[in-house]
Amino acid sequence: MKVIRFVLLVCAVLFALPTNSQVLRTGLLVGGGLGFEHNLTPNSGRPDIWQEGDYKIGYKDKYQFGASLGYRFRIEHGKNDRLFYDMDLILDAKIFKNTKSYYVDNELASRIIGHDANLALSLSPSVNYRLVKGLYVGMGIEPTWYMVPTNDGKKFDIPLVWKVGYNINNKIDLAINYRLGFTNVIDDRIYKKGHISDLNLSIFIPFTINK
Repeated sequence: MKVIRFVLLVCAVLFALPTNSQVLRTGLLVGGGLGFEHNLTPNSGRPDIWQEGDYKIGYKDKYQFGASLGYRFRIEHGKNDRLFYDMDLILDAKIFKNTKSYYVDNELASRIIGHDANLALSLSPSVNYRLVKGLYVGMGIEPTWYMVPTNDGKKFDIPLVWKVGYNINNKIDLAINYRLGFTNVIDDRIYKKGHISDLNLSIFIPFTINK
């Protein structure tokens, strides 16, 4: 059911794009940057998570960084040369550091540290506006499906995306992107609420131009 809703949302976004666009540029999109977690609140309704025999358990999950590979469709408006649209299909790998601590009488007995990677597929449409020369700003949404979660977090999220970019003679495009999520994709057994965000640099290299 969630997959169907995701597909329907993707179709709605595609049909919402303007049909009077003049130029379509497509090409490779790569990126990477820092990750952040916000408002992680312990789930007190799962006492089995917090106690193992004589040990009290403590958790710390840190979203460290992410890397992405994708393909972009850039649609330039026919009547307004300042306005253009991006449609990105992106595969993300998000790296988490997970720490599980064991306590006896409030004293640390042992600690286990591991790293996990979540793989996510997203469709990211955005509306962008050129300010001066190659400098532009943009805003969009990013429906995201977590295909290979390494935990019991939510499988879907729809982050908001803001970006500031610079286009160099339509040969290469650099952008700083901030993506703010809304659902707990980390682990809803341990945390009853929380969300993640990231700040990354993306590079767009156009391959084809259709007028």
